[in-house]
Amino acid sequence: MRLYRIKYVITTLLFLSLMTSVYTQETEVVESELDSLALKMFKDVSERNYEGIMDMTHPKVFDFVSKDMMINAFKSMLEGNDEFSIALSDEIPDYNISEKFRDEENDTDFAFVDYDMKMSMTFKNESFDDTMKDEIIKMMVLQGMEATFVSDNTISVVMPNRITILVNDATTDDKWAMINYDPDSPIFFKLLSAQVLEKAKSYHEDLMIEKKKKE
Repeated sequence: MRLYRIKYVITTLLFLSLMTSVYTQETEVVESELDSLALKMFKDVSERNYEGIMDMTHPKVFDFVSKDMMINAFKSMLEGNDEFSIALSDEIPDYNISEKFRDEENDTDFAFVDYDMKMSMTFKNESFDDTMKDEIIKMMVLQGMEATFVSDNTISVVMPNRITILVNDATTDDKWAMINYDPDSPIFFKLLSAQVLEKAKSYHEDLMIEKKKKE
């Protein structure tokens, strides 16, 4: 039963990481349009402004998942439950914004925001021995996470190389909207053109390669 619950927790973390990340800092002047958009995205999650997050989400997403369902999912993850609670990091992430790209065939502008997502999860009714801790960490590594237990019931998690795609196309009313990079989801491939998908894949691969070079 424990292993099943841990798998559920890992799935929860993955879903949260694919939605967005967290960012907090004092108000500052951000001149770049894409910087401003990224700043709003991060701050909305930090402040749990669910409606704000929905307003920035690409409208095609709601063809598959309703806004109410997404808001409820956010609340369940960010506000915790009887079994565990999630604390998002309040430190400024080292995020990067790419140049703007253009898909002429589909009249689409797009760009990428990449960052490492940090959080901690506390299990309210369980503690783990060293054997179980090792098993949990191995499971998280297989999902691309870096995990460290800071106590017998609290685990610190880093999800490196998260990507949010910023898109401006005919369906967004000439505004920028966000779609999170999720190559494991069939729905993800229905949201974007082949050119954007190919660029997103190569962008993510480049991030992974650069990370490997630094190891």
